[in-house]
Amino acid sequence: MDHIELWILLFLAIVGLGWLSHKHRYSGKVRTAYRELKELAAKTRENKSVAGDLVLWESGLKELERHPNEYNLLDQEIGLRETFLTYLVKHYPQDGRLEQLRAATQYSKDDVWGMKVRR
Repeated sequence: MDHIELWILLFLAIVGLGWLSHKHRYSGKVRTAYRELKELAAKTRENKSVAGDLVLWESGLKELERHPNEYNLLDQEIGLRETFLTYLVKHYPQDGRLEQLRAATQYSKDDVWGMKVRR
């Protein structure tokens, strides 16, 4: 009986540490970047964006690129790449990232297999 209790305690300790790690990893920076990018995307869709928003776009994208799962979720939810491309075309038409973003937006990942599929 002692062995079962030890295994249960070990299991609970591992689950607890995993939960704490998850909470720490997705702390305020990721949530802030997620919220800011959603707001910037909404402004871009409503044609209320300004050229000065580029700093916010870049900082939010940089933070989310460190967390690919969150980046992909937001891209799937609001079309992050397409919206950022729209923003750059409107305010910075000579930006060097435009060609790369256009190529990236032509392909989306299949939800089931994670394969790139041409739209």
